[in-house]
Amino acid sequence: MKATRNTPDQLILENNPIWLVVFINAFALIFIAVGLFMLPDALLIGIAFTLGGLLIAVAFNLAFARRTQLILDRPANRIELRRRSLLAYYRQIWTIADVTGATVQTSMSGDSPTHRAALNVHIYGRDEVHPVTLVYTSGSGPAQAVTLINDWLNQTRP
Repeated sequence: MKATRNTPDQLILENNPIWLVVFINAFALIFIAVGLFMLPDALLIGIAFTLGGLLIAVAFNLAFARRTQLILDRPANRIELRRRSLLAYYRQIWTIADVTGATVQTSMSGDSPTHRAALNVHIYGRDEVHPVTLVYTSGSGPAQAVTLINDWLNQTRP
């Protein structure tokens, strides 16, 4: 996640996987192009490649093309998590006092661990963990997002 605004009043973190969508669609277009070039010589194979490319594009864009925004807004006294995909829009709002901090969630995928940022929320007398992004990633991005969130939250807390 990338910080698009970091002020004492507002912290906005965004995850907008534009390059992932570009690579998914380029990969699918290769299959579609191969299928179209094969149509005159091998009709069934050409149709299979073309439909396979379309299926890859649709399935992977539905699964991975998701914009996520986390907005921490001190004047409005709220923390808002927004996710937008091709088919859905998800929005959840908490007060700043309800969010006790952020943590890194880790998952083992194969031989290497992957991570994502999550919010710790204390609401209705119980503790809940809400992932900021749905997918786990490698690298230091989730840890940096957690540090930014916790530093911003701790600016006015004792």
